[in-house]
Amino acid sequence: MAHDRGLKKCFLSSFSANPGPQCDLSNDWRQYGSNCYKLKDDTAKSWSDARRDCVEEGGDLVSVNSAEEEQYIISRLDSPTGISLWMGGHDSVTEGGWEWTDGSPFRYIRWNAGNPDNYNGEDCLSILINSGFWNDDNCNAKRGYICKRRGAVLNSVKPDPSNTTHKIPFFWN
Repeated sequence: MAHDRGLKKCFLSSFSANPGPQCDLSNDWRQYGSNCYKLKDDTAKSWSDARRDCVEEGGDLVSVNSAEEEQYIISRLDSPTGISLWMGGHDSVTEGGWEWTDGSPFRYIRWNAGNPDNYNGEDCLSILINSGFWNDDNCNAKRGYICKRRGAVLNSVKPDPSNTTHKIPFFWN
C-alpha cells in the first residue's frame, strides 16, 4: 500500500448491540428501567433551587409513576439533610391540582396520612425518608432532593449484511 508508511493495519470485529439507555454512573446517576436517578442528599436547597440544579444536569426533580419505581427510590433513601427530600410534584398553579414538573401524568400517589393538607400554603412535594410517604411541603424549606432524567441511548455499530465476517479496518501508528 502506498499510504501505509509504517501504519499497522488490524481488523476489529464489529457487533450489533443495543445496550439500552445508559446512565453516567461516574457522576452518581443510577439506572432503573429507562431512567436515571440521582440522590442529592448531601446538600439542602429550596424546591425551586433543587429543581434548577436537576434541570442543569439534564433532568428534573423526580416524578413517580408506579409502585415499582417508588420502591426503587425508597430503597435508596438515606439522607443526612433531614426527614424528607424534594420531588417534582407541585400544586402551585391550582390548589389541589397536583402535577409533575416533567409533564408526566400525576396518577400514582402515596400521600402520608392527612396529606395533602396545604398547611400554611404548602405547594411542593417531598418524600418522607423514614416511610416513603409523600407530604405537601413549604417550597422554601431547605431539603435534599432527587433528580430524574431519561437514560442516554448509545449508538450501536450495525454490521454490513453483505460482509459475513463483519470486519472493520482500524489503523494506528
